[in-house]
Amino acid sequence: MTVTAVTSWEGTPEAIENLVLGSKASAPVHKEMGAKNPRLWRAVAGGGMESAFYSLEFESHAAYGAFNDAMIGSEWWNEQIIKAAGSAYPALKNLGTTVYYDAIEIG
Repeated sequence: MTVTAVTSWEGTPEAIENLVLGSKASAPVHKEMGAKNPRLWRAVAGGGMESAFYSLEFESHAAYGAFNDAMIGSEWWNEQIIKAAGSAYPALKNLGTTVYYDAIEIG
């Protein structure tokens, strides 16, 4: 069952551009931890230019859990989320992560 974790971000234009750079650097680290297809989604039309959505795919809920365990205990987490994202606040806000499953794939 495919599982996708989507982290929502909101920020100033400069903060979102820094998020793009950070996401490019983070993608290979996330792949090493077991994630697939890292993507940073931005609006091209219709508003929402202050938002970005970082998504990662996993083969199962168990794979997502293993990734989460590895991520929380990593140096990447301390440097990129606690320190870098923390110091960017309030120009950049992490609005949380929602985990989705593919309902079409079930059954």
